[in-house]
Amino acid sequence: MKKVIAIAVAGVIGLAGLMLTNSATDNRTVLKVANWAEYIDGGDADSPLIHEFEQWYKQQTGKDIRVEYCIADDNETLYNMIKMGDHFDLVCPSEYMLMKLVAEERVQALPTSFFDTTIETNYYAKYVSPFIDKTFGSNTMKKGEETVSWKEYAAGYMWGTTGFVYNPDPELVNEADVQNWSVFTNPKYKGKITAKNNIRDTYFTGLAMHYDTELRALKAQYQQGDLTFAEYQAKLKGKMNDTDPATMDAVKGKLLQMTDNLYGFETDEGKAKIIAGDIWINYQWSGDAVYIMDVAEGLYDDEPVENPLYLRYSIPETASNLWFDGWTITKDCKNVDAATMFINFLSMPENAVRNMNYIGYTSCIGNQYVYENFALDYYEAEEGETDVVEYDLNYYFNPNYVMGDPSTASDDYVFYTYSDQVKRQLFAQYPDEETLSRCVAMDYFSYEANARANSMWSDITFF
Repeated sequence: MKKVIAIAVAGVIGLAGLMLTNSATDNRTVLKVANWAEYIDGGDADSPLIHEFEQWYKQQTGKDIRVEYCIADDNETLYNMIKMGDHFDLVCPSEYMLMKLVAEERVQALPTSFFDTTIETNYYAKYVSPFIDKTFGSNTMKKGEETVSWKEYAAGYMWGTTGFVYNPDPELVNEADVQNWSVFTNPKYKGKITAKNNIRDTYFTGLAMHYDTELRALKAQYQQGDLTFAEYQAKLKGKMNDTDPATMDAVKGKLLQMTDNLYGFETDEGKAKIIAGDIWINYQWSGDAVYIMDVAEGLYDDEPVENPLYLRYSIPETASNLWFDGWTITKDCKNVDAATMFINFLSMPENAVRNMNYIGYTSCIGNQYVYENFALDYYEAEEGETDVVEYDLNYYFNPNYVMGDPSTASDDYVFYTYSDQVKRQLFAQYPDEETLSRCVAMDYFSYEANARANSMWSDITFF
């Protein structure tokens, strides 16, 4: 499992700069796309996916097109660029920013033709993972007084969870501890654990600690059959999106306790810190968790590393964050057909696999090709190996599967993997169904709640 994310940023930045530099003398139709730096396969110098899309578009339509690829540092930067008048045709926000853009009517619904699976080139509609399709269809957001689904406005690109990358050395970390959010305040790990340097991810951890008893009770009800999957998810989402002033005050207290125990707040520095051994536990997004485990194991090196470190990934047992990045078309998009064709080009299964190989995150495309050429290719155990376990991915790849109903499962999506992978890269990229049942997305904060959250964050980071 050798990935090349380390060179992806430089490659895409260089590519973006080249396209923007040439724009003054180029008369082709322009498609302006905003995304994150490491978030598309840069390929080799002659064949990045963006250039391949331009060629494919010409083949399909007979028309020339040039993609201007703009890089945003984060969702807030992207939002401010749009708000300040920068024009884009297609953007790739995370789920909470999508909700904000829809609420403010800065984006438009995907055309109904985009979902017509009889159209040969509608690769997204044909190959999106059943799990992603159902999740996008069942999650809703407000557009004025109207309630709309994610699916109406966004096509899933990448997705994942949040959890802990940790050193499994029993002299350093007790694996039971990283199953609980209280690990943040456990004095055993004082100075050896990091949190994210942003209010949303860190507020989520505070909510999980605040609602620990209630979350455990909800999980028990679901496991006993007293709650359906939909009911369980709805109740979880309510708890994990609570921004009531009294709740926020209680969360602030939890986070202040946590701050006293941290090595520090970080965004990217934790990757190197845990590999170096400066910290033992790093709160992390699943895609970056895969990258960290790959690097620590030596999968980026041409030769085996002398002392590989086999880190693991854990998702706490009460609840965790389920995040998505998805393509959405801006309200003033000048070429909707080209925008949807760009989404569909990236949704070709072979391109989805290329992107996953390149950036290490998990594509929302989940058909048989991706199952065989990514999930099995990377994670299926070699024949004759004995230290193996079964791993079931029906929920993600089986179009006929119903979450929570094993009678709808197929053996075609169950395979043997090495036993350690249930705690390593495979688990980070494709968590098992039971784990995903307790993961929910965060909504965007209202203006008033956001002001209170920012004030709280200032108090916390001041200390």
